[in-house]
Amino acid sequence: MDKTNSCLTWQQYEAGKEYKRRIGFYETVRRNERFYRGNQWNESTSELPHPVFNLVRRIVDYLVGAVLPGDILIRYTDERFPFLENAALRQAVQDGLALLEKNASYRWKQGHMTELVNRALLNAALSGDGVFFCWWDDKKDCGQPFLGDIRTDLIDSSDFFVADVNSTDLQSQEYIILSGRAPVSSLRVEAANAGLPASEIEKIVGDGTPSTLNVDADFSSLDMNGAEKATYLIKFFRDNGEVVFEKSTRDCVIRRTRTGLSLYPVAYFNWTPTKKSFLGTAPITDMIPNQIYINTAYAMMMKHMRDTAFSKVIYDKSRIPEWSNEVGEAIAAMGGGNVADAVSVVGVGKMQDGYLALINNVIENTKSMMGATEAALGDERANNTSAILALQEASHISLNGVNARLCRCIAELASIWADMLCTYCPAERLISYEDASGLRAERIRYSVLKDELLRACVETSHTNLYAPSSSVSTLNQLLDHGHIDMEQYLKFLPAGVLANRDLLLSEIKLKGNESNE
Repeated sequence: MDKTNSCLTWQQYEAGKEYKRRIGFYETVRRNERFYRGNQWNESTSELPHPVFNLVRRIVDYLVGAVLPGDILIRYTDERFPFLENAALRQAVQDGLALLEKNASYRWKQGHMTELVNRALLNAALSGDGVFFCWWDDKKDCGQPFLGDIRTDLIDSSDFFVADVNSTDLQSQEYIILSGRAPVSSLRVEAANAGLPASEIEKIVGDGTPSTLNVDADFSSLDMNGAEKATYLIKFFRDNGEVVFEKSTRDCVIRRTRTGLSLYPVAYFNWTPTKKSFLGTAPITDMIPNQIYINTAYAMMMKHMRDTAFSKVIYDKSRIPEWSNEVGEAIAAMGGGNVADAVSVVGVGKMQDGYLALINNVIENTKSMMGATEAALGDERANNTSAILALQEASHISLNGVNARLCRCIAELASIWADMLCTYCPAERLISYEDASGLRAERIRYSVLKDELLRACVETSHTNLYAPSSSVSTLNQLLDHGHIDMEQYLKFLPAGVLANRDLLLSEIKLKGNESNE
């Protein structure tokens, strides 16, 4: 293949990295990740103790959990549906949309998407962006005579590049580039399978040792001894409206193909949007100065207490040659005069009043400014559950924007799934879904849906953390007043409150049947 395309893609990749270096992206992400991990000290402060009160992780874990949606419901619509005049076509589209929705729900469950979204939120909290990448795994067994299915993975935002860094509309980009590293041997095998001649395959070489690399992340360029890896680039661009896939290294285009897709198979969201930039801002960045102050303040307090917590004895060495702290041991004094004048005790040092209160004030204000209040974190004493619930819900208001951007990203992800299914699935392939009767599969007219203007939207719900306790309290009152019996109490008990609930229910029913006999 033409080396010119490989060189152009690599130049675009280097330009993207240079932009991120100029805005301090790599250094910021390295620092954020280090502080979240708990590595918050450097050797320049070696004279102090190194305590770590990881407020950053406590707040970030709360923020991620607060934004993470509870139940996800994906809906598909067709923008052309109101204008379809053929009744049979309208019915086929309507049935197809319903099957796509059922399949999306099944795919969400089987693909462990909740866990993937949680990781994407953590990535966004560390670097400012969460990035999803969908690709067609043509080797995956789907239980039918056809191989292949959709895979959804995460891409680190440091490996994500776009043509126009000032635009947040991903689908309007001239191109997007994803970077990664893989063993040279596997890349050469892939190139050979793609039909490249040996002269081109030999151009796939390793990046070199870590000491010669321009490292832009903490661990991404550190390999095991003897593991030779090369950077590869995956580029998507459009040709006459159709997405083209290209995979290359610095000097070799491994393969290029027309995908048939109309959408770039990448969806992303910002934690906090940055004006005039496709990159977002991470919440950790604002917390790091406060975290440094808290650690340093505690370290100075510890050093002060270590140095001054115990009284010290000062004695006149000309009159007392050596002092001993042994219990009951006599101390000999030489010369005359008052022995009391030869010995004095220096008391313990006192800390400035309000110092510890200032540290606690910084901690509380930091949590409050980030929306991680005592009530939200569950540290508030539960004297009034309704009031605590109201405070908790109020603390979530600041995160509504993050949740909205995440839902928009998930909707784009669902649109990509539909685009891939309608492009890669043969007409004979059934689409799987799950209902009350178990796993089922039906036929869908992919060619009909491919010609429609499909759109996806997402409906979410958040789990109310106080709902189980509120339900248990209500059930307790009903049981105490005789309005329900124990069997009804156990039946309506929230899931997860009592282990082996079904076994207990069955034993109660068995005893009831025996007593009736």
